[in-house]
Amino acid sequence: MNIALVEDDSKEAEVLLKYLRRYGEDKGIKLDTTRYRSAEEFLKAYKHSYFSIVFMDIDLPGIGGLDCARSLRAQDDCVTLIFVTKMAQYAQKGYEVAALDFILKPVSYADFSLKLKKAVNVARAKETRSVLVPVNSGFCRISTDKLVYVEVMGHKVKYQLVDEEIEARGTLSEAEKRLAGCGFLRCNSCYLVNSRYVNKVKGNEVDVGGHVLKISHPKRRAFVEALMDIFTGGGRLE
Repeated sequence: MNIALVEDDSKEAEVLLKYLRRYGEDKGIKLDTTRYRSAEEFLKAYKHSYFSIVFMDIDLPGIGGLDCARSLRAQDDCVTLIFVTKMAQYAQKGYEVAALDFILKPVSYADFSLKLKKAVNVARAKETRSVLVPVNSGFCRISTDKLVYVEVMGHKVKYQLVDEEIEARGTLSEAEKRLAGCGFLRCNSCYLVNSRYVNKVKGNEVDVGGHVLKISHPKRRAFVEALMDIFTGGGRLE
């Protein structure tokens, strides 16, 4: 599990790094931690979905922790965030940026380990809502919550997300297996759509997150029935 630590104070950072190593050893979890000394350094290096958990000091030089968290959320609304601070009154503002929790300095291992346990459980739960897809350079993790539809194009597969599109290797059948249980349905032999983004079905067309896709005649009945099952509670999204 990849963890980011955004802390300008070297002594405070060393304490947290020591606690992370201890927790990983105690629980048998591999925790790879990267420390950043400023919000600017962190935001410049940040890669979406690279980190599972971010520990962030609120009182950072330059861009403060709260402003840094707002910039982070503009890129990634999924990563688990915990504030570390001496100022309890400011820590409450963390909920404005969907922080999971906050830890008060000086940090004790007992408090830290409890908060980290909760963060690990939340991060793992979020990871079950993502899939790894093969791309030319290796693999890419895709959030199923942001995935609008999947389209096969020859020998490639396009994953259309809310904010970008990713081309991957493979077939639509392979994508369908990866996304099993996540509410994805075939509307024809070329498309696999996320039922969460279905706005309207009209004739042989379906509006999926603002994208109008064709429904094949042979699949229309099964597709509509599966949608109705999900929307009326007959089906269940994992």
